[in-house]
Amino acid sequence: MAVHRNKSRTEGARYAPCVRCGKEGETRAAHYCGFRSYAYGKGWGIKCDDDLTAYFCHTCDDDFSESSYHKWPDGSKDIERSEEFMHWINMTTIYINRE
Repeated sequence: MAVHRNKSRTEGARYAPCVRCGKEGETRAAHYCGFRSYAYGKGWGIKCDDDLTAYFCHTCDDDFSESSYHKWPDGSKDIERSEEFMHWINMTTIYINRE
């Protein structure tokens, strides 16, 4: 799958609140890195498709980063984390479409 880049979506994060906690001023477009990320174009040194980003503050982004697997309960590290990340990506899409 070819990775699609969407500059307006990634740059738009700077002006939006975090979709998870509502914090403003440090929002970034966090690329999906969940259970099925490789199906969406992720690879070594390549982030997945830009349309699969959630507008997160630093703290929320850290909660879903690959280095934070240890924060999730045993047995749910992949599926629950991935499912919740997808939820926040959908909430970001709804936020963008309603602006």
